[in-house]
Amino acid sequence: MEIHWVHPKGLGEEERRLAEDRIRELARDRTDLIDVRIATHESGHHRHGGQEVRITCQARGKEIVAARMRPDTGQALNEALDAFEREVWRMRDRRTQERSSRPAGPPELGVIDEVFVGEDYGFILTDAGERVYFHRNAVSGGLDFEALEEGQRVGLNLEGGEKGPQATVVLPPPPDAPAP
Repeated sequence: MEIHWVHPKGLGEEERRLAEDRIRELARDRTDLIDVRIATHESGHHRHGGQEVRITCQARGKEIVAARMRPDTGQALNEALDAFEREVWRMRDRRTQERSSRPAGPPELGVIDEVFVGEDYGFILTDAGERVYFHRNAVSGGLDFEALEEGQRVGLNLEGGEKGPQATVVLPPPPDAPAP
């Protein structure tokens, strides 16, 4: 994760360091926060003039934005950080709930139909007879993309793609999976 400051006017080195420490602590042992930008600027708003701090974060599959405007830049930064932390925890809670509502294992079984190692993708023929695209990033569970062979049994999760169904996860088949 990288943290970038844009026009940090009105903030001392210590305030910036403490803010970065809070964000790094929030990201510790996680990989969902990718890039954080903290921008400060003087607001030209006719009633609510003051200093605005805007935190924008690219997270896996989502953008998180938290902004606060106060007369003091340090206060705006602290309140924006509080709001940012709340949004990160909301995102993580939603993902945990989504994960727990999914079925336990891959609902589909199939065999590797073709693998294009140099192109980073391949196709799986499902037990239902459907030819499904997969990208190397979908391969997990101890499988090695480069070692996949045609006819190899796999489990997979399907999702609608731009050109039809695609495998979002490709795993080894469960031990009790029937032969193809």
